[in-house]
Amino acid sequence: MEHRKRPPRGGARGGERGERPERSLKDISVTVWLTPENAAFFTKNGFLYIKYQEKEQRAFLCRQFPFEMQWEFISVMNDEQQEIGIIRSLDLFEGETRELLRLELERRYYAPVIKSIGQVKERYGFSYWKVTTEEGELSFTLHDTFRSIIHAEEKRLVILDVDGNRFEIPNVDALDRKSYKKIELYL
Repeated sequence: MEHRKRPPRGGARGGERGERPERSLKDISVTVWLTPENAAFFTKNGFLYIKYQEKEQRAFLCRQFPFEMQWEFISVMNDEQQEIGIIRSLDLFEGETRELLRLELERRYYAPVIKSIGQVKERYGFSYWKVTTEEGELSFTLHDTFRSIIHAEEKRLVILDVDGNRFEIPNVDALDRKSYKKIELYL
């Protein structure tokens, strides 16, 4: 019987496609703090860009603590999903830049605010919701309703539907009595 040599763990070596460059722990664990002194944000063709270390590239913002600290600890990623750095707080930036970053985060984390709940029906592990939001009436579906409703703060709820859309109830106690009764079981 012929024995074949196994390829080394961790994928291809020697310049083959799909190889990632080796990085040391020191390179991986360094946190780059982005400030107005070392980073400039701007839009080009409707997309957010960053100029950092004399290099311009697309920028994607990602909240590291999306429920607790919406305007702090914002990770800035490039189009290859590699982190460029972290913005400690949007308050470090002023005027147009702060507004640009705030609008980009609001666009990415768009979540209509639910004002009332008209109907919740459960069927085969799914719940079907009809709600009224600031934008009007909406319908959405939740799978595993208990896990789809996230207690973001004491009274604030974030609801994630089957399509990945977010909805928000800023204060569950502020809902009208009928709406509260429809969601009370899941709290």
